[in-house]
Amino acid sequence: MNQSNGRQKSPRRFTTLFFDVFGTVVDLRGTVTDAARAQLRDSGLDQERAQLLADEWFVLLNMSLTEVRTGKRPWSGHDELTRRSLMQALERIGGQGAGHVSPTVEKLTLAVRRARAWPDSRSAVADLSEAYRVVALSNASAATLTELSAASGIRWHCVLSSEFARSYKPDPRVYAFAVETLRLDASEVLMVAAHTWDLEAAARNGLATALVGRNGEDPVDAPGAFDFRARDLTDLADQLTVA
Repeated sequence: MNQSNGRQKSPRRFTTLFFDVFGTVVDLRGTVTDAARAQLRDSGLDQERAQLLADEWFVLLNMSLTEVRTGKRPWSGHDELTRRSLMQALERIGGQGAGHVSPTVEKLTLAVRRARAWPDSRSAVADLSEAYRVVALSNASAATLTELSAASGIRWHCVLSSEFARSYKPDPRVYAFAVETLRLDASEVLMVAAHTWDLEAAARNGLATALVGRNGEDPVDAPGAFDFRARDLTDLADQLTVA
């Protein structure tokens, strides 16, 4: 297994890199927490509860995605689930009588669509795009991915939403859809993510995997048989540079 200790040759020939976006390329958790702090302050609520609000939202959103993926909930798009989960989280954390819940949800939803990129993301993706096809593969909607890319300045060769497969990662249909859509073989794809659950599902579909360390996400030394482990995307780009 490759370690993040310098420039190495890839043990497999990849043509394409699939990137998870939320948490891996953009700091969603930090962006939402900061936006929540500002909105709670403007609404006259305790801004110290911003982290609780963000954590509650993540839990509720992931529950909703799982319910849709497993058929326990009718199909709903990611943007709808995001807004609904934010509303529920605000009501739980901010209080039912907040009075400003609806406009606050709209502002937080906008923050999600413009989540700030991690400092190294733009340059690392640009560097990697010179040798590989770089593809965003995210549970976020195509509209959100488009706005995120425009706001961050990150340029992809292709943007794919899990919604195109009418499901959400880690459903195997999402990875298969992405591979088939781009007329690829799974063996030539490297899945890049800061979440072990995403990579483990990708590996079961024949993709190689790269775990990237990000603050607030899974640690880079998390258990698992990953092809690459990198401190950040710049480190991964160094490892994938062919001498």
